[in-house]
Amino acid sequence: MATKIQLKNLLTSLTSFITILAIVLGASIVHVELAYAAALTTLSDNMSSVKVSALSDHTFQFVTPTGVSAGQTVAITFPAGWSVGNLATTSVDFATSTSAACSGFGQALVSNSPSGLTWGVATTTTSITFTSGTATIPANRCIQISVGSNASFQGTGTTTITNPSSATSSILMIGGTMADSGTITVNIITDDTVSVSATVQQALTFTISTTTIYFGSLNSGSIKFASSTNVAGDTLENIAHTIAVSTNAPSGYTLSVRGQTLTSQQNPLNTITAIGSPAASSSPGSEQFGMRATVAGGTGATVDPTFSAATSYGYDGTATTSAIFATGTGATNANTYSIRYMANIAALTEAGTYVASIVYVTTANF
Repeated sequence: MATKIQLKNLLTSLTSFITILAIVLGASIVHVELAYAAALTTLSDNMSSVKVSALSDHTFQFVTPTGVSAGQTVAITFPAGWSVGNLATTSVDFATSTSAACSGFGQALVSNSPSGLTWGVATTTTSITFTSGTATIPANRCIQISVGSNASFQGTGTTTITNPSSATSSILMIGGTMADSGTITVNIITDDTVSVSATVQQALTFTISTTTIYFGSLNSGSIKFASSTNVAGDTLENIAHTIAVSTNAPSGYTLSVRGQTLTSQQNPLNTITAIGSPAASSSPGSEQFGMRATVAGGTGATVDPTFSAATSYGYDGTATTSAIFATGTGATNANTYSIRYMANIAALTEAGTYVASIVYVTTANF
């Protein structure tokens, strides 16, 4: 009888052992899946300045392998020493690309709080957090976040992030409640600006094509024009000479003229009256000395009204007083003035040899 009881107990124990062993073996072959966050790729932060204490715009780019689900956040966290100012929605753009290539971005609406496809943005002194309403970002898409004056989608942005006050290497954290995360290293230096100086030498070129012209004999019956090639002068208007002016003066130049009118060499009291200003038409039989000019080439040149009439002539310079002949408004290459001289005399104009020394001066306005 004892042997049967012992055998029964042994069988019961063995059965329990086999049951426990089966449970343990069954549990050991159950497949358990664990979810791990992926690392963001292609991370960059393009800054407008890396100088200490400077305000700087930022353009962040990174590719999320997993994507972003509705209701999740994307956060940028700065280490101590950085300062994120009050960030208006016009100072931030949130965009995604249609692939892992960081190009061809589509902008999303951004507001102070998430709503539907509009992302909410919130800041602390060291972080910027975007929260999705119902918006999602598929896997393997590039996200671009622009902060500062480079943001333009919803208005004109202003720079709000201040760099640390001392040179340092900083690690910016990219994460949030989205599955993926990563870091971006940026270096802040004492000064990021190289001062470059150069000098452009001042230039002024002033030439007169010829310095001797002739009226020949004057008579009271007809107008006479000066010529550089005909010592007898001309009865038809012609260009006596040209003046060319070139300069790199930012404010251009002033071309002036002075000199006494045609004056008798036998008696300096005898002169042929200058027309003066304003210009006047030719009047044979009366004393007149004058000139007119046209300008071509270059830019910004203007002949003074005394000398610019199409069919009239003027002259208001004296031996000691200069008159404005022409002006240039800025740097120019080869303003060329073509100048005509005319003279008339009266029946009683005193005989003699008459000459005039007309002086042209160009003053550059650097």
